Amino acid sequence: MTRNLFILIVAVSLTACQSKKNVEPGMTPAQAGQIAVANELEESLFKYILEPWYPLVIDTVNGGYHSNFTRNWSPAEGPGDRALVQQARHVWATSLIYEIYPEKKEYLDYAAGGFRFLRDAMWDEGFGGFHAFCTEEGSPVERSINEKLIYGQAFAVYGLSQYYRISNDPEALQLVKRAFLWMEEHAHDKEHGGYFESLGRNGSPIRDQEPGEGPGGIMGAGIKDYNSSIHVMEAITELYRIWPDSLVRERLEEMFYLIRDTFVHPDGYLQLFFEPDWTLVSREPEDEGSVGMDWFLNHFTYGHDVETAFLLLETAHVLGWGEDEKTHHIAKQLVDHSLASGWDTIAGGFFDAGVAGEDGIRIVNDHKSWWGLVEGMNALLLMHTLYPEDPHDYYNKFLKSWEHIDKFLIDKTYGGWYNNATDTDPENVDREKCHIWKTTYHNARGMINCIHMLRKK
Repeated sequence: MTRNLFILIVAVSLTACQSKKNVEPGMTPAQAGQIAVANELEESLFKYILEPWYPLVIDTVNGGYHSNFTRNWSPAEGPGDRALVQQARHVWATSLIYEIYPEKKEYLDYAAGGFRFLRDAMWDEGFGGFHAFCTEEGSPVERSINEKLIYGQAFAVYGLSQYYRISNDPEALQLVKRAFLWMEEHAHDKEHGGYFESLGRNGSPIRDQEPGEGPGGIMGAGIKDYNSSIHVMEAITELYRIWPDSLVRERLEEMFYLIRDTFVHPDGYLQLFFEPDWTLVSREPEDEGSVGMDWFLNHFTYGHDVETAFLLLETAHVLGWGEDEKTHHIAKQLVDHSLASGWDTIAGGFFDAGVAGEDGIRIVNDHKSWWGLVEGMNALLLMHTLYPEDPHDYYNKFLKSWEHIDKFLIDKTYGGWYNNATDTDPENVDREKCHIWKTTYHNARGMINCIHMLRKK
């Protein structure tokens, strides 16, 4: 299989998903098997992801999306505060569904309501940028009114860009441009590159905060972290597709190289935290059993690693570098390292986290998060499209990954996905099904990507 075919595959979000296919005479057993799996994934996408969530989470009174539901999709107790990340991810996901399945016209309305909530409630007219949290009615949450995080700003750019693609609403384009330029003015590090994570309400980077205080959280201020950085790259990638401005491209190339050549260790895993000048924040563990800050700074985060493999390939495609051998090699390393140390060889799926010790890598979080599992499934099938004869046997691991998700992650009683797979975390079945950190962004994207790849000839 050539790299040119991969360019078509990774462009899943650029074209509508092919309609359901039937197994036809003349297909090889392998082709027939892939079509059958694609149809199974698509049926599950609608039955267990889209239909439980929408229109239930749509707030027809205030706009935007409701935040919290229990396992059986009853409204959860509490104030129902809303997170920028959550609202923006719903805008992106509903916009994507409309793009891929244009007959589902209601999803355009779902996305439009989310756009209006971002514009009217979450945008800070006084200082610019988006509030991190707000109430159901759209007022900034007092506890967070003086903080803004680049992670949330990035997802706002991401969601608004996808919404503009399907709506051509000039107000959406205007707002996403304002959001990017606000990030450029306030959060971009003009000396060393990259973006600061912790910002005050006026956009000033917070540099004098101790770890554990305020928006910088455990890492303190001034730190550039892997999770925010990969999603800034992801957001600017989406923005560049609708607004191919020279400054947008400059920042996209900057983030691409930082992720690929600085964050990714030569052995094939993400290094997590850096000082503003790109000095790695790291600390040798005091002993084999250390689980404090040492563990936090040094662990392997398998879900993010396999997700980054996909995001690097996607960004390379959008930049016109789809056949870049170095990027393909690094993406493969990220998946292979995760398989070597984070893959459950018995039940399938990727564990949450591991750390390196004298006796090799050990798993320190054996739960399997819903988002990490679907990112893993997507990455495994991507690797199969690139390296179909590889001894890692990516395709059968993809099948094992889907089998694991279907058996241990999908709630066949009430619909939706659990937060973690039940084979290693059975107690989590009664946790909230929907909350501010859980939407349909990861699993809708992963399922659609896989459906598209499986139906490609």
